[in-house]
Amino acid sequence: MASSKPRITLGIPYHPRTRAIIDGKITVEGYDLDITHDFASPGERHHRFAQGEFDIGEFSAATFLRTREKGRSFLALPIFFERGPRQRNIFCCEGKLSHPRDLRGKKIGCFRYGATAVVWERGFLLDEYGLKTTEMDWYVSGHELFIGQDLPVKVERLEPPTPFGQEKSVLAKLVSEGALHAALVAGDMGYLGIFGGGTLPKIMSEFSGIKPLFQDTDEIIRWLKKTRLYPIIHLIALKEEIAERYPDFPPKLVEAFREAKRLSPKYMSRAEIEGYEKEKAVLGEDPYACVLGEIEKRTMRALNRYQIEQGLMKRELPLESCFTKFL
Repeated sequence: MASSKPRITLGIPYHPRTRAIIDGKITVEGYDLDITHDFASPGERHHRFAQGEFDIGEFSAATFLRTREKGRSFLALPIFFERGPRQRNIFCCEGKLSHPRDLRGKKIGCFRYGATAVVWERGFLLDEYGLKTTEMDWYVSGHELFIGQDLPVKVERLEPPTPFGQEKSVLAKLVSEGALHAALVAGDMGYLGIFGGGTLPKIMSEFSGIKPLFQDTDEIIRWLKKTRLYPIIHLIALKEEIAERYPDFPPKLVEAFREAKRLSPKYMSRAEIEGYEKEKAVLGEDPYACVLGEIEKRTMRALNRYQIEQGLMKRELPLESCFTKFL
């Protein structure tokens, strides 16, 4: 017998903080969840959500703000799924740069000009070293998700774009060969972004001489404490029509993610659990608690500001217009 409950489609990652939902241990009362979690990369997942394939989806935070500015009917939930500093995701070739300011006037690669990680990395270079986005040329190896307007910078694009999930090696090769002076990529987040480790350095170092431009853990922690920012990379978004048609659904879904987060240690190794505890200790709070707190508000406003500087947005959006009304 067919269910009479509304059917809601979700495109989310297979992750310790989603596993209890994917495995069916946590449900949303009154609704049937149809979950897709098998994706080649986060970029593919975000692209498919942006194309309307899912009612709910993990989404690039920067792309979300751009779609909201342009009137696309998505709303955010206070589920900030992937976070962390991006300094370790800026790569160069050993011996080619003596200081980050040497990037001025150079050609820089990225997997997407509008990717959230890249927006944060350029924002860091602006605030800490005075490097304006317009003072560099840009090379893009992958698919853009949503730009929405003309850019104020020179952007060369690889045609056809590299398939989702394969963009990093293209950039590493070009940096190693000297065709690019640096590459801004996505990769290890959370406690790995703070303390190092993870898989990204190994992936990028498949070509000779490639190394992170920033590797000092103490400096990264000082930046976090000074700015009181904790970069939001991915968030959970939903179609506005779902929130309007089913007003009880968004708060129920947020609570489901909170409960899944509480159960997430069951799906983690001891090293992962310890890593998340170290991350929380540095910040003084849990960055995955599914709340729109002061750090989250400050962080989203900074992301908006950086996109204006980088030519991706025109104006600052009031946060209350971006998130579901029950907040």
